[in-house]
Amino acid sequence: MNGSDNFRQRQPSQFPWDGPANSRERHKFRGDRRTQPNTPRQRRNQQRQKPASLKKQVLLLLGSLLGLTVWYMTPLSDYVTEVLLLQVPIDADMELGREAIRQSDHFPPTIHHARWTPKLESIGWDLIDSSKFSKTQEYQWDFGLVQDDQMVNAFALPGGVIRVTSGLLQQLHLSDGELAALIGHEMGHVLHRHSQARILKQQLLAYVLKALVYQDDDPHQESFGEAIGELMVKSADWLGQQSFSRSNEYQADAASWDLLVHSRKYHPQALQSLLNKLWEYNGKQGGTTSWESTHPGTLDRIGALDQKWLSLSYQDQRKMSLNTIR
Repeated sequence: MNGSDNFRQRQPSQFPWDGPANSRERHKFRGDRRTQPNTPRQRRNQQRQKPASLKKQVLLLLGSLLGLTVWYMTPLSDYVTEVLLLQVPIDADMELGREAIRQSDHFPPTIHHARWTPKLESIGWDLIDSSKFSKTQEYQWDFGLVQDDQMVNAFALPGGVIRVTSGLLQQLHLSDGELAALIGHEMGHVLHRHSQARILKQQLLAYVLKALVYQDDDPHQESFGEAIGELMVKSADWLGQQSFSRSNEYQADAASWDLLVHSRKYHPQALQSLLNKLWEYNGKQGGTTSWESTHPGTLDRIGALDQKWLSLSYQDQRKMSLNTIR
């Protein structure tokens, strides 16, 4: 080998694809074939990858929407909530009601009125003593008047706290039968545990998960239902802002109707008379009153009660009309 041969061997490559030293440049120039689809099948799979991912996201979204629709638009949520409430003791209801009064700024102060306070208590206990509801005797009922001359409303808290506003009594001039119907309606909300059901529906999954691992650092080992009850107490201040659904209102109306019938003292049609007064008052105000905002569907409920009365026999209608207070 002569000198010229050695010189040629030491010369740098004139082309980027010549020689092993320039393999990096060669791959850069040609493209790294290891990252490219080399077969028709690989190319088809790559083309399908994005549409498949998009399809999965769409299906997930549709599944979520379907689940929410089933939960909120069918009786499923009511059924699950009712099953859970069966595990919660009545004592938890009473603690929730007491805590709501302690925490919330939404409730006007309870006052003693020489005329109305004894009447509310007397009518309330008339309904309790004659009630056929098995749970009625388990609650600590408390009937009273709250000072709010502007608000026409009544409300019930878990455990048996029933309050009527001074504004309602001043504006509507209720008879004893209509007042019994009002108290019976609010008792219906308590007996059906509507407030607790609303709290549970708001955060059902969160309450269930927390109850399963619940610890409150006391020596008492809470059951699942007791844990749910204690967790609901933490939402007590929300009760002052709640409004019931129409289905809740129909249930409370039915409870009031039954309480009036079983009392044999108050005429069940007093409930229709009460609702008519509330509806007329609402119309005079030219808008939605505090009653209608928390107890919706007044006009529809009047129609349902009319049908309930017509379904009774003539003898029952006559007997009630002769022997009860409207």
